[in-house]
Amino acid sequence: MSISRRGAPGIPEPLGLSDRVVTLRRRATQRLQAGKRSRAPGTSRPGVTLAAGFAALIAVGTILLLLPFASEGGGTDVITALFTATSAVCVTGLTVVSTADHWTAFGEAVILVLIQVGALGFVTGAVVILTLAGRRTSSREHLLFGTPLGLDQPGGLLGLIWRVAALTLFAEAVGFGFVLWYASGDAAIENPLWWSAFHAISAFTNAGFNVEPGAASMGRLVDATNVLAAFGALSVLGGVGFTVIFDGLRRRSWRRLSLESKLVLTTMFVVSIVGFVVLWILTPTFGGAIADDDLGGRTVTAAFHTINRTAGLTTVDLGALGLDAWTAIMLLMFIGGASASVAGGVTLNTIGVLTVAAVSHIRGHRSPTAFGRTIATVTVTRALTVVLLSVMAVFLATLVMSVAERESGHPLGNLLFESISAFAVVGYSTGITPDLSVVSKAVLVVAMFVGRLGALTLAQALVTRERPELIQFPEETIKVG
Repeated sequence: MSISRRGAPGIPEPLGLSDRVVTLRRRATQRLQAGKRSRAPGTSRPGVTLAAGFAALIAVGTILLLLPFASEGGGTDVITALFTATSAVCVTGLTVVSTADHWTAFGEAVILVLIQVGALGFVTGAVVILTLAGRRTSSREHLLFGTPLGLDQPGGLLGLIWRVAALTLFAEAVGFGFVLWYASGDAAIENPLWWSAFHAISAFTNAGFNVEPGAASMGRLVDATNVLAAFGALSVLGGVGFTVIFDGLRRRSWRRLSLESKLVLTTMFVVSIVGFVVLWILTPTFGGAIADDDLGGRTVTAAFHTINRTAGLTTVDLGALGLDAWTAIMLLMFIGGASASVAGGVTLNTIGVLTVAAVSHIRGHRSPTAFGRTIATVTVTRALTVVLLSVMAVFLATLVMSVAERESGHPLGNLLFESISAFAVVGYSTGITPDLSVVSKAVLVVAMFVGRLGALTLAQALVTRERPELIQFPEETIKVG
């Protein structure tokens, strides 16, 4: 078709020398119109759907925990129910009441279901429901529900979902067996079956909840090396990421592993070793929980808390540790686990990418390279975005809490620790969570929600879809550092 200028209505003006004639085929115009329609303001975006799904699950959990028979006292307040439901769905583990003492068997069952569903994400349930309903998922749905599990391309999603479910049930079943073997010989445990099932699921999902009476931690198990080893193995398996596990099972060789798997495993190993050494040096007695001359207990406790930096299970009073130990733990929590795992934090993937980029730049390489592969520039940009948004979220949460807690006098270090723990969905606490004001508890609820979905996911949910760059501007350098 020809495009010309138009003068009076219905009368086209003749084309001048400076005018251009553009001819478009019918298919091209149809594609342009379709693209325009796809960018309509009401178009559904993956981030919005993810946020809505988690919010709905939290709302259902809150309502169930508000029922009179869900708590021992015959009822609970809204903020406690909301905080607990959010912590369970986001697999955080922060609590404002003792799980064993405050909630009934029904309440504990609700929390456990919220943990399990929240860990795998509503994405798994959505695909399974669509499949059981008798219709096939579309390519858009494949991308929508598969991205959080590490599936970037359409196809194969249903098989991935079933593999994730099978791995989860298998790991939790094996963990349940090991934990039950210990619990059966512990006279202090009234119901070994329930205790074992609850903690096996909590450990694998990195939820951090426990049903030990009267305490927010599991200090009674500080010398129970066998059960702590089982908890640690479950938390590592849940935090390493499903895609890394499946990649290892499929390729069965370090040389054949993908770049992402190598980067995640290497970063996890380095972070774990450094974290263990730092905690072992800084916390000789772990606030009095370990004897001065008990090197074995000191080693086990340091290793356990390094491994459980994403799970939140603890055998010591973290509030009794020094500020130097808090700083190390906060850094470990902020890093978190791997992408496409049940753990939170900025992820090992992000830290690994930024480390490779920094080392490559220092060595004079123009592009970041690792294990014989080049990491795409857009990946480095996304990693920087994740860290920047995460730091901003933690800073904002801490700032609001510091204003809300002026009267209580809680130190800034404690508030920062709680903020990072909530955002990284870990569940470690210095012990001030139950004493916080309603405003601070609401801030932690938002931090857990944002941290579970990911700062980048929420940011993308608030903006329009990415569009290809039609214009490439000249490149310039800016002084940094």
